[in-house]
Amino acid sequence: VHRVRTPGPTPHHSPISSPTAVPQQSPSSLAVPEAPPARPRPSDGEPVSRRITSRHLFAAFTNASERTLYLYGSDDGVHFHDLAPAAYTPANGILRDPSVIHRAGRWWIAHTTAWEGGTFGIISSEDRLNWRHVADIEHGVPCHNTWAPEFFTEHPDGRPRIIVSISAGQTSATGFQPYVLTALDDTLTRWTDPVPLDGLHPDEADHRNGWIDTCVVHEDGRFHAFVKDATAERVEHAVARHITGPWNLLDDAAPVPPNGEHLEGQTVFRLDGGGFRMFLDSYLEGRHYWSDSPDLTTWTPPREIPRLSGTVRHGSVWRETADLLPGDTNPVLPGYHADPAVLHSAGRFWMYPTTDGVADWGSTSFGVFSSTDLVHWSDHGTVLDLADIDWAEGRAWAPAVVERDGAHWMYFCADQQIGVARADSPTGPFVDALGKPLITRDAYGHQAIDPAVLVSADGTAHLYFGQGRCRVVRLGADMTSFDGEPVDITPAGYNEAPDVFEREGRYYLTWSENDTRSPDYRVAWAVADHPMGPFTRASAPLLTKDPERWIMGTGHQAVVRVPGRDEWYLAYHRFARPGGDGTHREVCLDRLRFTVDGRLRPVTPTLRGIDPIAPVEG
Repeated sequence: VHRVRTPGPTPHHSPISSPTAVPQQSPSSLAVPEAPPARPRPSDGEPVSRRITSRHLFAAFTNASERTLYLYGSDDGVHFHDLAPAAYTPANGILRDPSVIHRAGRWWIAHTTAWEGGTFGIISSEDRLNWRHVADIEHGVPCHNTWAPEFFTEHPDGRPRIIVSISAGQTSATGFQPYVLTALDDTLTRWTDPVPLDGLHPDEADHRNGWIDTCVVHEDGRFHAFVKDATAERVEHAVARHITGPWNLLDDAAPVPPNGEHLEGQTVFRLDGGGFRMFLDSYLEGRHYWSDSPDLTTWTPPREIPRLSGTVRHGSVWRETADLLPGDTNPVLPGYHADPAVLHSAGRFWMYPTTDGVADWGSTSFGVFSSTDLVHWSDHGTVLDLADIDWAEGRAWAPAVVERDGAHWMYFCADQQIGVARADSPTGPFVDALGKPLITRDAYGHQAIDPAVLVSADGTAHLYFGQGRCRVVRLGADMTSFDGEPVDITPAGYNEAPDVFEREGRYYLTWSENDTRSPDYRVAWAVADHPMGPFTRASAPLLTKDPERWIMGTGHQAVVRVPGRDEWYLAYHRFARPGGDGTHREVCLDRLRFTVDGRLRPVTPTLRGIDPIAPVEG
């Protein structure tokens, strides 16, 4: 899973060409318990549907720092989680009023670079976590100030624009007028000369300070500008047929929160299903508000943004929708899930994932989904709740489920310890088999998480586990005790998520490298002639990211075999698309293939996914 607070101990790696031998344990006879009475087959569950999902990226600076970019993510555009705190600080100057878009496979932010001067800045990122300076744009207009460059991407010609507030008054911070610049190419480093917005100019009577913070929306053939009157300290609504004007002020001003005035930093974005949402910065009060409108003219009473009000200042929101195409099967489950484990039992495939999207990986229960074809899945609800485990409270992570002698055994993480539970059906309920952890926290000097169990063709069972180090131990016939001591088999590059499968007499160990919060989270593999090793590491990864399609953080894998056939698949999680991160992940399936000499071919992560498999006999 996951949550690497500190790296594990530095592995002592053996050369790939001559792996260190691991003592093999002699097989012991396994007592075969009586078969339980026949049970009804599980129900088909409730079919799940994947919906096209929109997510929201909020870029802002904060009350604590005008030099640092903060990024937040949200599914509903109101409740935000930290995505990249302190994501970027420029080498020089400030970073205020960030305006964010996604274009040409990258995220771009325009921002104010100084209180005074004639430039604004552009930065960019492939993953929203690592940002680089692209350019400081000199607009060429004689001025005192250049504030709040706002991206506008809804022009009918498709070319991105920036609308920036430029002060040419007699003194600093007076006489602001919005100007529009149009990008000349996708580098966003070359722009047209600025053109003033006709009708939004300062005057000595009512608007001597002019107009700042201009957010524009194109709707019903008209351009709508929400712009701050810097003299009256309120946000006004203006419309025009052309982006450069002439602009006409309407009587319906923007929504006004209870404190009345001193509003700025407004940003407007579209909602799923229609309508609009506006964020407003009440800068004197230090609060941030949101309000909704069906038509850009009538607005709901403003409410404070939960958790962020009092922290964030002027920013912008980019809403992005997953580009699912007809026939795409990834992700295979709706919502946020991670760390999939897959079992075939009772004529169906059963997937047991971690429930994701919970702060600090704080999930408290395990559910299960089933499928007959690996594409169409049904939800069977909760199969184990930590509320029923005396020794566990939270952090329900990375289950592994196997069937042996008619019983189903779940090995699971809770509070960074490993437990084991038993059930007569793949749908549970799973009951704690020991009343205590099977492996306690730090029993072996590393995190006791990420169990995986292999039941070999000869009936022996082995448990693999660990973050920072990888260990394996043979399980007793009762599946709740050890036959010997755990052996360290940590391969080079190992972080977590071991998974082992057997094919044609060889044993394949797969694992995840790097931190699950990193876009570079990936899967590696090794092979051995015995389930306890020694394992020889492959030089190339099995699965890694595809930045061009924003498939990031691909890892915590499970290998799936279709019973009776040499047909294999790889289940794994990735950052949810769009807008996901290391706590907002989704589960995918792609085909796994072998070379003629038994090596694993690299798996390409796809949006397309897989086709439904042919029915499994028996």
